[in-house]
Amino acid sequence: MASRMKASLRERFSLPSQRYDSQSSHSQSIREAVFDLLDKNPLLTAKPLCKLLNLPYSRYRDYVAHLRSKWRYDYGNERGSKCSCVHGWRGWCFVPAGLDRSVAVGVGWVETRARNRWLLWRDRLGRMQWFETCRVNLYVRKPANLGKACQLVCNGFSFTGLITDMKVLESVLKSVRFKGAHFVFDTKERLPYLVIDLFRKSNGVVIKVGDRTHPTSVEVIASYMDWAERNEQLLKDILAVFSKPYPPPLKEGRYIT
Repeated sequence: MASRMKASLRERFSLPSQRYDSQSSHSQSIREAVFDLLDKNPLLTAKPLCKLLNLPYSRYRDYVAHLRSKWRYDYGNERGSKCSCVHGWRGWCFVPAGLDRSVAVGVGWVETRARNRWLLWRDRLGRMQWFETCRVNLYVRKPANLGKACQLVCNGFSFTGLITDMKVLESVLKSVRFKGAHFVFDTKERLPYLVIDLFRKSNGVVIKVGDRTHPTSVEVIASYMDWAERNEQLLKDILAVFSKPYPPPLKEGRYIT
């Protein structure tokens, strides 16, 4: 009788992780199930996890809590990763129309199969798209800032010999404008997954929380709207027209026929 009671107590209070070492497939299935549930809802604790998996809470609570702790700090799966403040930066600028695109292909620019025949530049700082309209789109790698964007322009145009005049280069660098960026703010806590895109069309702002790539961070994806860019360019064109000097007035009695 005493031996039976000892065996039952040993079985009751033994750790599930120890008992399932011999049944690796079963313990692996529990681990995968816990990870899948936490991916969907990172706020789950050991008790609701055991309830969802139909596991006795008194027996599996330590093992499930251990799996939850491993899931939170699993850096191999990009959980809890430390991210920079500015994840990416996009912008544009304009280059002079007299630059020879055929020469650019021989100094590092790559021709693409696109119908608008834009050229590609790529290095360790990011990449650029050079269109026939003299517009250059900039994509700066993380951690990104305006200085790296200007250095990327210098790498593609100045160091390759396409622009040799410093005044022309300065005018190109002054025309570098912001198009969009990906800002990441770490909170040190696993957050539930949520995407707020109500202001995408009006203000160009999308907020993501608890994304798999940044599970502990609040992501703000900001972009300069296309309609705002068109309005700004239209205003510049109108000001350029009205800033031209007026023709001299005609004398009395003279008419244009």
